[in-house]
Amino acid sequence: MKKILACVAAAILLTGAAPTLAKKGKNPPILVDADMSSIQWSSELSRSLDRELLRIRPSARTGMPDALVQVRFEVQDGKAVNARMFRRSGDRWLDRQAMRSIQRLDNIPDVPSDAGDSRTVQANIITANSDTAYRTLNARLMDMEKARMASSRADRTVIALTAGLSPAG
Repeated sequence: MKKILACVAAAILLTGAAPTLAKKGKNPPILVDADMSSIQWSSELSRSLDRELLRIRPSARTGMPDALVQVRFEVQDGKAVNARMFRRSGDRWLDRQAMRSIQRLDNIPDVPSDAGDSRTVQANIITANSDTAYRTLNARLMDMEKARMASSRADRTVIALTAGLSPAG
């Protein structure tokens, strides 16, 4: 049986600080002057998203693609609102499944006050059928996150989620 990885990879990124990379297992988080409440909030939301992603069943027609999809949303009244595709995977089925997973999130706590003015959350979702595909996509994501942190101030204040599931099978 092929291995399937579904994960949310990336970081908590807060306004105005220089990035520091903290390695931890396969899916290193990037933490920037994060307070404990932001770290806990991000971890809890990532675990909730992981549970929703586990509900995705590979398409009977095409199977689970090796892909990276990014969805941005805000948190309001415990729900993910204004969900929108930030970067499509190239697979419409996976893009729909990622969006549905975000929309099913509920009981989301308010964004911690130590996150500053940040209210936009970015879910970075990788699906991979092998460790090699996962490593390739994760390296691409880390490059994209570095570029995002070097970009406009508005993009640097987006809160990106950190989580990941171990390979199955």
